[in-house]
Parts: sequence; structure tokens; C-alpha cells
Amino acid sequence: MSERADPVVVLSQSVLKRFGIDCGKRLHDVVREVGLEVVYRDADSYEGALLRIKGFPRGYVVINSRIREESRRRFTVAHEWGHFILPDQQDLSAPCQKERIENWDDDLYHPELEANRFAVEILIPREFVLDYLRTEPSFDSARSIAGICQTSLTASIMRLVTLTSFRAAVVWSQENHVRWYKSSPEFSRWIRRGELNDATFAADCFKNRSVPGQLESVPGSAWLFEKGLRDGARIWEHSIPLPSYDAVLSLLVMREPVEAWDDSLPADRDLDPNEFTVNRRRWPSKR
Repeated sequence: MSERADPVVVLSQSVLKRFGIDCGKRLHDVVREVGLEVVYRDADSYEGALLRIKGFPRGYVVINSRIREESRRRFTVAHEWGHFILPDQQDLSAPCQKERIENWDDDLYHPELEANRFAVEILIPREFVLDYLRTEPSFDSARSIAGICQTSLTASIMRLVTLTSFRAAVVWSQENHVRWYKSSPEFSRWIRRGELNDATFAADCFKNRSVPGQLESVPGSAWLFEKGLRDGARIWEHSIPLPSYDAVLSLLVMREPVEAWDDSLPADRDLDPNEFTVNRRRWPSKR
């Protein structure tokens, strides 16, 4: 599906046009204007919930008062707003569990994924990220975006990675297992799910070991499937523990080609030594 036809992008752009590019910073006032009242309740089983008033375009957004981070509360409000106005979600009003908020797993229940995508489009408009797309993604850039947009580090680095032209990915791990990841279109490799490889800094985080405070290289096979992977391939990783969620957030960047040569190419073809292939696509060694 093209981006123009993407209902989440189309709707979010319409919202930003109507309420202003900075409406994410005036979130409570804006949702009140569209007919939603935000209330806080102590809850065990959910992070947020949308309660609709039958027969009227109004409702309540219920937020778990136990959420400590203001950025997480705001994201949950935007998430529930997404449920309220997204197409094909007009009959949905089920509580949203903690694990489904700020989760960009492609296998996530589709309405929840769409609500997360809507929230990040509203809270971190593309215009606020453009200056950061000129350089390689980093947690420093993500922290700067988080400060500007009042969003979490997770949402900020995810937004940066999905918009960058660099080969990058963000990975969320819990209990020493990869739970989900999101990559830039140029990344073009699948990341291993399941138990973390001991060669990753993410695994070191779970073992309370010291890890670098910036991107450092690790074996490509520590994160990527070995099929089609060049011998000795390296990938750059920066992992940060998130104690409040018993999780580790990892940024991965490919600074050099990791693909093996494509043996299916004709032997007499003049090959550019700076070209590598993956899935029959050709990638330059330098951007």
C-alpha cells in the first residue's frame, strides 16, 4: 500500500492540518475539542481504555494512574484517540494492555498497531524530525526529539529509524529475548527473534555488564540471519537498559555492506566491487 493510501497517514495529516503541527503538545485540549474527556483511574489490567457514549460522537479516555512517565501517559491518550477516529475502529472499545502500547511489532493486533502509528504521527510530526535525518540515527538525536516533542525515547528512536535513509533498526528486548523490531526500508534484513545472542550488547545489559555508551560494532550474525551474510560482517549496536519496563532498547546501524556476493550473477558480468546484493537488490557500499 502506498503512503498516500495509508489511512493512518492520511488521517493524521488531516488532524495536523486542522489542529496545527504542534497539536501533540496541546493533546488534552485537542482531544476535549473532538469530544473526549481524559480521566485517570488506578488499574491493574490495562494501560488505557476508550469508553464510547452510544449514539453520540463522544467518549472517555481512561488512563491508568500508575503510569509514571508523563510521555507514556500522553502517548496512551493519543493511542486511544486513534481508536476513536480511525476507520474500521468505530466499534472498538476494549482496554489496551501495557504490552500493546508503544509496540511496533508487525504481528501486533492490527487495530493496536494502527493506533500506535497514529499516536506517533501526531506526537512526532515528520517536520520535527527532518533536521535529524541528515545524519546517522543515534540515541542522542532521539533524546533531542523526545525533549522537543515530549515523547519517550522508544517512540522517538522508532520514529527516527522509520524515516531515516540510513540502514538502521530499533529492537525491543525483554527477558533476554527479542520481542519486536522495526527497521528502515533500506535495512533490508530480518533480525533474529527469540533469545539474544551472547555477542550482543543487549544480552550484556540483561546480565548487568558494562556496555558502550555509543554505537560499537558486533558480529553481524549476532543479530542477523546468516543466510546471505558475508563472512566477517559487522553491525553497529548501541543498547540501553530500561529498568522501568525490564527491557533493553537497541539501535542497530549498518555502516558497511553485510551481504555476500550473489553467485547467481553471470561470471562474465563486469562487477562494481562496491556493490553487494540482497534478495536481488543491489546496494552501494557507501551512501
